[in-house]
Amino acid sequence: MGSLRSIKISFDSLAGVDGSARFAFGDACSALASVSGPIAARPASEHPARGTVEVHVRPLSSVPGTTEKLLGSALKGIIESACLLSQHPRTLIQVVVQALSQPSNTLVAAEINACSLALVNAGSIPMRGVVCAVVVGTRKDGNQTEFILDPEDGTRLDGTFCFALLFGITSGSFQGKVPPSEVVWMNSRVSNGTSISLDPRTLKLATDLARKGATEVWIQMRNSLSGFPSAIDQEEQMEV
Repeated sequence: MGSLRSIKISFDSLAGVDGSARFAFGDACSALASVSGPIAARPASEHPARGTVEVHVRPLSSVPGTTEKLLGSALKGIIESACLLSQHPRTLIQVVVQALSQPSNTLVAAEINACSLALVNAGSIPMRGVVCAVVVGTRKDGNQTEFILDPEDGTRLDGTFCFALLFGITSGSFQGKVPPSEVVWMNSRVSNGTSISLDPRTLKLATDLARKGATEVWIQMRNSLSGFPSAIDQEEQMEV
């Protein structure tokens, strides 16, 4: 099972962008993201009914390759699920993600979390919720499947699952201090880089562990932001 490594969050106030943030799991896995927009979109990319999201992913060293392009496409979908793009038609939201560490089991989750924080830090794009990501590792122990939350590099694993969960309220209210969440993206890999699958029961166990870890990430994000415009603030005002 395990627990998350220490989470580190900072806001760099990068020049020339509307929002930026760093996110790290421990000392060896970190990412930086920046957000610009909404800005005028190029005629070829503008959409008449909503804003357009453009994501650029940069590795720690060298130039972006196929891996970064595929991740950029995944991040685009994740960001689109969290933002209310219809409120800014014919505009562009540009996101740049910079890896600050070598590829690892949890770097993608750190990059997703950095994007979420940069979007909130920008404050210029209406959001339906905040996406938080964690990785769950799997390994076989006889006939049993063991799950490890936020596995460090060097841990013996048969595969990993990266879960991205959207925390927010679409209708009604909720009880407690954490809003409901739903999985908006998941990716799986085994040690040789191919995809793996789980049966429904085992997948539920992995998802439940991921939700537990993502909730901790959400709480850390909430605590790091002053005046975070979250559903929690709205709910607390309703209860007064």
